[in-house]
Amino acid sequence: MLQGGVPMILTAGGSLLSTNSTTERRAVNSMTSAIAAMLADKIVMVIDDFHYLGTEARREVMRNVKGAVFGGFKVVLLSVTHRAFDAIRAESELTGRFVTIKLPHWSLLDLEKIAASGFEALNVTYSAALIERLCREAQENPFLMQKFCWEICFDLGIEKTSLLSPQKIPFDYNPEPMFERLAEDAGLPIYQQLVAGPQSRKIRVKRPLNNGEEADIYEAVLLALAETGPKSAISYEELRAALSNLLTDMVPQKHEITSALKHLAVISRKIGAESAIDWDEERREINVADPYLRFYMRWKLRHTRTNGH
Repeated sequence: MLQGGVPMILTAGGSLLSTNSTTERRAVNSMTSAIAAMLADKIVMVIDDFHYLGTEARREVMRNVKGAVFGGFKVVLLSVTHRAFDAIRAESELTGRFVTIKLPHWSLLDLEKIAASGFEALNVTYSAALIERLCREAQENPFLMQKFCWEICFDLGIEKTSLLSPQKIPFDYNPEPMFERLAEDAGLPIYQQLVAGPQSRKIRVKRPLNNGEEADIYEAVLLALAETGPKSAISYEELRAALSNLLTDMVPQKHEITSALKHLAVISRKIGAESAIDWDEERREINVADPYLRFYMRWKLRHTRTNGH
């Protein structure tokens, strides 16, 4: 259906302006006709958050577009890095017609430039060892790196560029209190929802930890993930080993661990985190993609347990 018109507009000054508008509508009653229309008009289909689709849903989508892709139809799938090949795994016949474009993580050198550029602009001197430490703790995230630098300036009262003499960050400046302070704001909201687990009428079994405390399976799994670093990608075997070291008794069985991981992945998707905890059952791998959650787990879970406070 085509619609057209020339509406008249009266402005405050009394002049008349005219505009042209055209609207085109097409009746689409099936996936096939929708794809055919997009192919004819050279429209690219973009599917955001493709990794949020379940296995069967991904397979169904890929099978529906496969024929059109062979005919030149363009499909862009936006996904987290560790789920980049889900489309191929859903429909192997697309192999050879699939191109992966990965946005690289920030390297230590990239993060170092953030600190170097900012401190030089403020005429601040610093030790290379401090900047290297900040880069290692930034979880490949530029916003965390910027926050570290801002907090250091705030702590030392550095508010503007010194034109006379350089301002100095003491050689013995200890960033750890800052890390602990920032971690609380960085990942606590996500962690609280994850550690609460799914709603259940059953009383969860408490398992004894090696520090004398107790934790249910969701807290134990999160603590075990933290014990790995936490790394952004952890194998099931690494997680199981960390749980064995963490618990003095009642180490959960395989089906209990995988069930907990599935629930944590579902909760992550529901709260909108970028797959904060993602369990890939085919590869038997856990991904902790959210850098703020990793930072929280490192400084409020692992570091607190290690230092006993």
